[in-house]
Amino acid sequence: MIREDSLPGGLPCLTVGSGTPLVYVPGTAVEHRNPTGLARRIAISTLKPFADAGFAVHLVNRRPGVPEGYAMADAATDYATAIRERFGRPVHVLGHSSGGSLVLQLLADHPEVIDRAVVASAAYRLGPVAKRAQLGWAHRLRANRPGYHLLAPGITRNPVLRPLLTAAMWAVGSLTKPRDATDLIRMLLAEDAFDVHDRLPTVTTPTLVIAGARDYFWTPDMFAETARLLPRGRLVLYPRTGHSVNVKRQFYREVVRFLRAETP
Repeated sequence: MIREDSLPGGLPCLTVGSGTPLVYVPGTAVEHRNPTGLARRIAISTLKPFADAGFAVHLVNRRPGVPEGYAMADAATDYATAIRERFGRPVHVLGHSSGGSLVLQLLADHPEVIDRAVVASAAYRLGPVAKRAQLGWAHRLRANRPGYHLLAPGITRNPVLRPLLTAAMWAVGSLTKPRDATDLIRMLLAEDAFDVHDRLPTVTTPTLVIAGARDYFWTPDMFAETARLLPRGRLVLYPRTGHSVNVKRQFYREVVRFLRAETP
């Protein structure tokens, strides 16, 4: 079962499956709407393993029309309000990449709306490579220039692959540049200022931090410290995996085991 709507507050929502609610917060979105075309097919394939495991997976994007000065705390409040009004109880929440940053902000600000949390490929603040790349991307978007290729250093350090990937990402960024990049720019700037390092020790929600050691946007130590700071945090770090940890079979198995575990 696949359906599209929006949650309270206007957050676009694509739902796959039925069963236990699982809110999936995706990474940075070029446009704040439900995905279409190839992006929709990729999104559904990402959600389907969880749907097959008995979850109703709600891919919830950021609100459209992000105001100037919008912060990650504002985004977390939007998600918390939507979860309360749609589900009326705490739910499982999973975030990947920038979505993982948002889940950490949600845990810090509104832990009462989350039953169990999964933070994939994210840490308590942006890593140095991610920070440099995202800020550069925002500046280039302001100048109406593609900047998606600036993310390539976070994906590979291979001296042969990186130039090829950079060229491919430049082409993709040129072709998929939004007509109005305001929402994207404001979310990139919001995450640039994101930092919940000192607040995580107060979070008692069971949380799985899952990442790849070859995700160069952060350092392995940052993933480990994120899990360590959370009183009920647990780390799974795959040594030969990069940023796209959320497409691995082991990722789905690990996350499903964690979400099904009984809270002690």
